[in-house]
Amino acid sequence: MKWNYLLYIAVALFLAIAFREPVSALSTTPDKPQTASISLGAEFASGTYGTDSTTRSVYVPLIATWSPNERFDVGIEVPFIYQSSSNVTSSLYSTSQSTTTTTAAAKGGPGGNSAAILGNSSASGSSSSDVSGLGDIILRLGVIALFEGDKAPQLRPSLFVKFPTASTSDGLGTGEFDFGVGVDASKWYGDLHLIGEGFYTWQGKADGFGLKNYFSYTAGVGYQLTKSVEPMLLVKGATAPSSYSGDLLEARARVIWSLTDTTMLDLYGSLGIADSSPDYGGGLSVIYSF
Repeated sequence: MKWNYLLYIAVALFLAIAFREPVSALSTTPDKPQTASISLGAEFASGTYGTDSTTRSVYVPLIATWSPNERFDVGIEVPFIYQSSSNVTSSLYSTSQSTTTTTAAAKGGPGGNSAAILGNSSASGSSSSDVSGLGDIILRLGVIALFEGDKAPQLRPSLFVKFPTASTSDGLGTGEFDFGVGVDASKWYGDLHLIGEGFYTWQGKADGFGLKNYFSYTAGVGYQLTKSVEPMLLVKGATAPSSYSGDLLEARARVIWSLTDTTMLDLYGSLGIADSSPDYGGGLSVIYSF
């Protein structure tokens, strides 16, 4: 298939950038040892998603990330999911990670869960009662293609593969592999911090879900209020991931709080703008880097 060839090309370019020596005059390589990070979070969302009933969900991701050099990072996310109904949802923003105040946080923090209804698993025998269990495991690869300079932003292309480990009968997943590629950008202007991210996801095809490939995006601004606290305002959205969903759009308030040199809190609250987004949500994660 055509998208398979595009994915292979993206992987080849990605690896070539990850292990090349810096050559751009705008790139500066920071001095830092090999690093790793681990984070544990809990994220809540509630909404009708354009249906006649409310679905509440809790997304608890455990994320481990390792950086073998100053450019390259690899991470794995193992989530636990609870839903108040068997509506099949997609955790759209958990496949991406917007840049925060430090490299460790950008690699280890959660993407921020945001669900969209893809269908209902009742056709396969599941009831409408609450369900819970292991979600889809996500493997990510990231590379800093350009370090931030006086005028240039930091650019970090990344790609991911989602493994179908979640139960389809309980409505916790579609039972298909997903692949995605994107890039995030970050630039500081004094204490002002601008971030942006775009991601394209190829979804596996499953009967009854009406799955579509989709583009998700994030744009935001933060301000370094103190040495350890950065509040942020963000807009997050996506094109329709399914024929059962419309486009997504929501606003978020976020706070990055560095407790120590190695420990960070990431908190956010969200308000849905589009009908297919959650009506409201929030989350908290603890990130430890070493």
